[in-house]
Amino acid sequence: MQVRAVDLPELRANLRSFAASVEGAEYWEDHAATVDYYQTLKVDGAGLGAIVLDALDGDLFAVSGPMGELAATAGGSLELFDMEAQDVPSLTGVLAFESPPALLQGADGDGSLMTLHGAAWAVREVEEGGCVWITPIAQPSDSAELLLGGPRLLPFSMADQAPAMTREKNLFDCLVTTLRAAWLLMGQPLADTSEVEPSRAIRKRLRRMDCEPASVRLIDLRRPKTGNAHGSGNRDYHYQWIVRGHWRQQWYPVRQVHRPVWIAPHVKGPEGAPLLGGEKVNVWRR
Repeated sequence: MQVRAVDLPELRANLRSFAASVEGAEYWEDHAATVDYYQTLKVDGAGLGAIVLDALDGDLFAVSGPMGELAATAGGSLELFDMEAQDVPSLTGVLAFESPPALLQGADGDGSLMTLHGAAWAVREVEEGGCVWITPIAQPSDSAELLLGGPRLLPFSMADQAPAMTREKNLFDCLVTTLRAAWLLMGQPLADTSEVEPSRAIRKRLRRMDCEPASVRLIDLRRPKTGNAHGSGNRDYHYQWIVRGHWRQQWYPVRQVHRPVWIAPHVKGPEGAPLLGGEKVNVWRR
């Protein structure tokens, strides 16, 4: 199943309808009673339901296939840092990958095959530093429907993030690393953001559900500009080389913090010079 940007308002409405229903309340109560994670955090079913409903009322984001693949790849090398609420694009939101990265397709904790199409989140700021609750939007391999998974929290504190990030990663951990990267990439020049309105037919269906149609921010990957072809400094280079994509810490004076910025892969060195590590070409001369 593919979730296009124009489909996201209706998907959100359907998920919210379930989360607010009697069936949804029973679903959260069952989670709270049977999952040790929630018992440790002392969160009951009503609390879980409130977190999810709050998240589903947030802003809507759709991530294009290329941007999703970049977020999944870049997320693997993104180091931990102490987060703040400003590091999340909105305090509450729903994000869907138009083409879920391969990293988000596989088996969950109990071995069930599924695809994670996105997530809803809700920021909670407390004296201890705050956190963001992340609720996965999943499609089991034996179902045509998208379902809500149990929410998990991502602490803002780097020290509290570390245990989850250092263990063997499960499917939800991959979602978290991809989301963290996507949130950062959204605010960088390589992201091309546009507004997408739901179609007339979807708007009519939403109004029949007493839901106000909302626009969706589509996050696409902008074609990178050519980097500095001559390297850096005053050295005279006689070759070209490929710089791999990587994160670099950048200082933000207004916030007084360093934050990772993604540097896209690019070629450096003088134009026309030999490429180090490039293909070997045999030339036949008579």
